Amino acid sequence: MDTPTDSPRTEPTNSPLLTEKDTCAYLRVSKRNLYCWRMAGLVPYYKIGRAVRFRKAELDAALERMRISASFMNV
Repeated sequence: MDTPTDSPRTEPTNSPLLTEKDTCAYLRVSKRNLYCWRMAGLVPYYKIGRAVRFRKAELDAALERMRISASFMNV
């Protein structure tokens, strides 16, 4: 059994963790904006001691949840 089929993880464990600085650059947002998103529960993050880290795939999924569909816009 090389890989368990009933694993609750959907994210590969070897996916690198991004720092706050790297995450801000990737999302093109300020550190303050990223902090507000974290506190509002909009983006998932990891606390490792005092350090905060993010997974790129989880950020992409969070952004997709925040996306506003063009079908709702009556322009």
